[in-house]
Amino acid sequence: MDKLEQEQVLFNSDEAAHFQTGLSGWVSRHGHYWGNDERAARYDGCTHVLCDDCGKPVDRGWLVCKACRENRDKARYEAMPEEEWNEVGMLYSDALEKYFASLEEIEEFCEDEGNKVSELRLIICEGQYLPQISDDYGCDVLAEDGELPDAAIDAVEKFNDAIKAAGPVSWYPGKKRLAPKGEEG
Repeated sequence: MDKLEQEQVLFNSDEAAHFQTGLSGWVSRHGHYWGNDERAARYDGCTHVLCDDCGKPVDRGWLVCKACRENRDKARYEAMPEEEWNEVGMLYSDALEKYFASLEEIEEFCEDEGNKVSELRLIICEGQYLPQISDDYGCDVLAEDGELPDAAIDAVEKFNDAIKAAGPVSWYPGKKRLAPKGEEG
C-alpha cells in the first residue's frame, strides 16, 4: 500500500488523539509527561547537574564544571607528544584559543599580558589545504566507456599541481605540543 492509499486521519478526528485518564509516570516541573523515564523527567525539570569529576553543581548542559574542564584540558595537553617547531605555519594556544605566527609574537604577547609561555599550552598547527580535483572528474557525465579528453586531464593535473604549490590556506591545532626551550618566557 503506497502513501496515497493509506488511511487519512484528520486533525480533529477522535483517532488523531484522545484523552486518557489513570496514567502514572514521571512528570517534570514543567508539566511534561515522561512515562517511566525518570532520568529524562528529572533532566527536563532541573537547572543544574552534578559535575562528573568533582560532584559540584554545574549548569545543565555541561557534564563537567569549568575547573574540572580546565584540569581535563591540561591533562590532555600534557599527554600530547612534544615536538620542536620548524617555525613554519602557526602555533595554537590551547589555554587562550588564540593562534600565533611566530615565537616573537608569543614573547611580545606574554610580555604585554604578563603570561608565561608555559601557561599558553602551545600546540603545533597542521596546514589545511584546498581540495584537489579527483582524477575521475566528470566521469558521471561521460558516455559509457567514455574517457576524458587529454586537454581536460592535463587541466586537472595542472590545477592539482597549482593547489599543491599554493601550500596551506589555513591552520588547525595538530596532535603535538611545542617542546619547551631551555629558557622560559
